[in-house]
Amino acid sequence: MEMRQLIIWNNRFRKFLDNPVAIIPFFKKRFYYNLIADNYIDKYKDTKFLSYEQTINEILCNNKSIVRFGDDVFDFLLGIGLYFNNWKQVYKKDLANKLESVLALNNKRLLICFNPEFILKSKKEFIREGIGNEYQYWINSKIFLAKYINKNQIYGRALAFQEKYNKNFPYSRVKEYLKTKNLVIVTSKICRFNNKNFGETTQYIEGPTSNAWSRYNEIKEQIFHSIKKLPKEKTLILISLGPVSKILILDLTERGYTAWDTGQFFDISLKKITE
Repeated sequence: MEMRQLIIWNNRFRKFLDNPVAIIPFFKKRFYYNLIADNYIDKYKDTKFLSYEQTINEILCNNKSIVRFGDDVFDFLLGIGLYFNNWKQVYKKDLANKLESVLALNNKRLLICFNPEFILKSKKEFIREGIGNEYQYWINSKIFLAKYINKNQIYGRALAFQEKYNKNFPYSRVKEYLKTKNLVIVTSKICRFNNKNFGETTQYIEGPTSNAWSRYNEIKEQIFHSIKKLPKEKTLILISLGPVSKILILDLTERGYTAWDTGQFFDISLKKITE
């Protein structure tokens, strides 16, 4: 636990070092938003969130793209960079602006996902379930998500890819779906895949381990070069590059392609997917 706390405080120091003004939203979250966040829960009572199972069905049955927003994006929009162990995406205003455009989007080919299981949970419920320390992660989500929600839109669940939450994740069904596609996997450390072919064809694009936004145009060009001769309806791009994934997926979807924001999916499920 002591080592974990050391890492957390080290990452906080790095956030403030990279963007000193981040200390303002940090303290607002801890000492003001913390007191009022639960007042915003009712704002989402009429919002339609799919279940985990429905989220997977939606993208498989309708060949949809998916982007997933966790607690970190709302911190980022307020000026707080993202840091996790040795990975980071320093705060950039232009990236924040792009993320806002994705959050507010209403595109029938793109399923936008959030975490209602945490956003709609009160502080008392967090404490009652023995996870009171996790409440702080969702404070900004509770308050600022309302700015982007469209009451006539249907949203998915961001944790639908994680078996810890989606206990009945359909690995076999997903594997069969992938086999019908020309896959392009965009992530860091692609050596872990050993050039495994998951689909009808599989291409890999090596992404940076941190600060992918600084190489956005280069990555986008590589992706479009890889897919230019592939039929759109049979192509699926799987991207795991932090918040930059969301922007790439928007660009791809608007050009008629299907792309998934996979996040840690391959880290968590690589063994089962390759069996």
